[in-house]
Amino acid sequence: MKLAAFGITHKNSTIALREKVAFSKSKLQKAYNLLKEDAFIEEAVILSTCNRSEIIAVIKDTGIGEAWLKSFYINFFDLEEKEIEGRYLYRCKKEVVTYLYEVCCGLDSLVLGEDQILGQVKEAHQKALELKASGKILNKLFLEAVTTAKEIKTKTSISENPLSISYIAVKQVEKQLGDLRNKRVLIIGFGEMSRLAVEHLLDKGIQAVYICNRRKESLVHLMNQRKQIHYIDFDKKYQLLDKIDIIISATGAPHYIYYKEEFGRYYDRRKPICIVDIALPRDIDPAIGEIPGISLFDIDQLKNIADENLDARKSLIIEIKKDIQAAIKNYEGWYQCLPVYPKIEAINNYSQQLTDEELDKMFKKLSHIPQKDKETIEILVRSLVKKMWKKPILQLKDAGAKGKGEEMASFVDEFLGL
Repeated sequence: MKLAAFGITHKNSTIALREKVAFSKSKLQKAYNLLKEDAFIEEAVILSTCNRSEIIAVIKDTGIGEAWLKSFYINFFDLEEKEIEGRYLYRCKKEVVTYLYEVCCGLDSLVLGEDQILGQVKEAHQKALELKASGKILNKLFLEAVTTAKEIKTKTSISENPLSISYIAVKQVEKQLGDLRNKRVLIIGFGEMSRLAVEHLLDKGIQAVYICNRRKESLVHLMNQRKQIHYIDFDKKYQLLDKIDIIISATGAPHYIYYKEEFGRYYDRRKPICIVDIALPRDIDPAIGEIPGISLFDIDQLKNIADENLDARKSLIIEIKKDIQAAIKNYEGWYQCLPVYPKIEAINNYSQQLTDEELDKMFKKLSHIPQKDKETIEILVRSLVKKMWKKPILQLKDAGAKGKGEEMASFVDEFLGL
């Protein structure tokens, strides 16, 4: 297999490094352009979330894939080699297949079994399709991985009460402040993670939810449904500090939303504020956490609660991994058959062409027989030809599944001249 996966995830890096290697919208487009221009990369999908920055690709040579992709990251993100050394993961060949299936099932997530990653993988593949970066091999891989993950999540209890970073964020706030029923929260941004956080907070009986977003229209329906929800203009986020107990921030901004100096001018320190920053790059200046009365948590600091979730769900991992191994055999069999598929198509085309020619010759000689008889003869001949090639074609597929696809493809070329 010519598959490779290279990246930096929550398992082997700091949040500061993940900020540096995050693919913003503009960087994503530029990265795809560079990858597509280089002959070493045949196909590629970039997966960039708050917990991972990865490239999954079909490459010319897996022997030098690690060095090539490492160099790409260093040059593209303007890194020092020491910044990335020992902090990246590289997988190749069959390992990539297993890895992507496990990612889709949430086994590689900060929160074991979380559902959000599946949507992120689908979006990443869709973007690669739009930019014509993903081809036959990755299209099949991502389709199979996503389909298998859906089936496994339905089958196992890991899909029940789905958890997410947003859920963990609310749990951290609850751990810090206790009962949330008399608390007020400011939500910065209103993407998927913020929506989930709002749902969890409402379930906890939060007194008031202020949502700070640049577009009020997206909140009108929600405000009509829930009286606790209020819209706050993005430019007034500092003025609200004296009214709230909690801030949960999850925007896609490439810079800080709150800076220490301005935050200090508005925060009167009469009551503590618990802040959870689940954005990457981070929304909150880390220096704000030094202000007395402020408790600041970022994604990496939520790991302890995520580990508690792991203990509760780890018994499912073995079962899920067995299901994954059974499922990836289908993809591996398909991949190993790639060399013989064109030959099978060539055989079918050749036999059909030859059958058409011979039937045409025969019917010219038998022009006097009724049309119904001609149709009967044609059905018989085509059925006979199909049966004649059935066993050789099945043997070709079987050889491919056993890893002898290229050998058998050469045999067809040499002895059949197709």
